Amino acid sequence: YKEYQKGAVPSLGIGSTAKVVAFDTETLQVEGENAGHQTVVLEYPTIEGARAASDSEACQAVLPLRFQATSKRFGLIVKGA
Repeated sequence: YKEYQKGAVPSLGIGSTAKVVAFDTETLQVEGENAGHQTVVLEYPTIEGARAASDSEACQAVLPLRFQATSKRFGLIVKGA
């Protein structure tokens, strides 16, 4: 997972176009079956920017590293308030 984090930070624009608004290593699941044990919430200026980061070649290149290191493969893009 550490290798994924190294690649994910620049590929998702964390610290430049994206802001980490939540990082919880003790996520409490109250419903469903797909939540992992860690939750990261990023904020982008626009939903298009979030989609572009997620779809980028750099992000797609490191995604298999996350899939290898985790059993929960869950990602969402939602509109903010």
